[in-house]
Amino acid sequence: MHRLLHRQLKRHYGKNFEFESLSEEIRQLLENVSQTYDEYDKERRHLENTLDLNSKELFAANELIIQKNKNLSALLDERSKLLENRIEENEEINSTLKQYKQAMDEALLVSKIDLSGAITFVNRNFCEKSGYTQEELIGKSLRSMRHPDNSEEFYQNICDTIQSKQIWKGNFANLSKLGKTYYVSATIFPLLNKDGAIIEFMNILQDITEIQQARKKAEELDRAKSEFLANMSHEIRTPMNGMLGFIQILSRSSLDEKQKKYLSIIKSSTDTLLKVINDVLDFSKIESLNMNIELKRMNPFIELENVAALFSEKMAEKNIDYNADIDEKLNIFIKIDIHKVKQVLSNLIGNAHKFTPNNGHIQLIVKVLEDSPARQSVKFSVKDSGIGVPKERQERIFEAFAQADNSTTRKYGGTGLGLSISSSLVKLMGSELKINSQEGVGSEFFFQLQLEK
Repeated sequence: MHRLLHRQLKRHYGKNFEFESLSEEIRQLLENVSQTYDEYDKERRHLENTLDLNSKELFAANELIIQKNKNLSALLDERSKLLENRIEENEEINSTLKQYKQAMDEALLVSKIDLSGAITFVNRNFCEKSGYTQEELIGKSLRSMRHPDNSEEFYQNICDTIQSKQIWKGNFANLSKLGKTYYVSATIFPLLNKDGAIIEFMNILQDITEIQQARKKAEELDRAKSEFLANMSHEIRTPMNGMLGFIQILSRSSLDEKQKKYLSIIKSSTDTLLKVINDVLDFSKIESLNMNIELKRMNPFIELENVAALFSEKMAEKNIDYNADIDEKLNIFIKIDIHKVKQVLSNLIGNAHKFTPNNGHIQLIVKVLEDSPARQSVKFSVKDSGIGVPKERQERIFEAFAQADNSTTRKYGGTGLGLSISSSLVKLMGSELKINSQEGVGSEFFFQLQLEK
């Protein structure tokens, strides 16, 4: 390199300037300049004009180098600031993640297990609730905490779910080190690597022991309440039946018209009260799960015609067109819990009578939908031309103590239990009580049973 050019570069870049540190383009340029300098020395005396021109070119090249250095410095500053921002963002993310982990550790019972089922991590809450130390748990299986109330199929379902890369959610009981039961609401999910393969499983457990204990206590209180209602209803019903018996005896004695009218009012009131007591008793039995299905071989024609006949006199009082249409294809002998079927139909016919105005019509329909050598699918329905049920209230009509609206109870009376009891009885028989209704036009309540011939 020409010494003059070399001095200039050192003067510009410093004493420690290294030619190799420049870019290929600049080095090539400087080599050209150096060559020019050499030619310049040789032709200095003869080429004054050429020297002046080359000096201008050198100045322009120097300006270009300075400009490129400025651009390089600006780019370096920009990248440095970007790196500083990234570092700050990462620190913020790390801080947030630490807070998330702290929140989880404070609120949840967390554990991780590897593909072999061995525990690889437990947090402090998990240890406190289970009664085990980290040293006792790490490397061990969760089997020691399995509760005997949970079946092997239950745990297999969890295993199958998470091994298929799905999340399992549910509640279950665990056993502590001292054998004490505690309950958790669990979310168990697989952790995957970048290729989508499972590397381990994480469990985010929430202690719900107090909630479960409160629920069990509430269930026990409900059962106690139902048993109390059942006992009280039974105790009240016994003397009520006695009163009805004596009312019937008294009605056959010599009474004047005024006395007969009073006795009729007493009988009607007693019948109403007994119906309320019977509803409460049935409701209590259903709530306390103290009611079973009793299938017996019956002639359905006789039984269904009997239940229809019970309401003939009441229908005549309101001049209601009332009839029973029983399908002739119905088998003459079927296995059926006829008492529950009659109770449901009696409730439905009684409701239809209550809510159908004078001169209306009510029909009991029993229709065979499917027939095979061994069984029949039979639809039972009660249709009326009554007041109907508004569309928005039809979903709640089968709830306990619920009627179409509050004015219904005031105007028509009743406990609000009839349809709830009927719905529960139909469910006991493996079906569902349904409704088709149009306000101001009428209603149809129906259910379908599979009956053995």
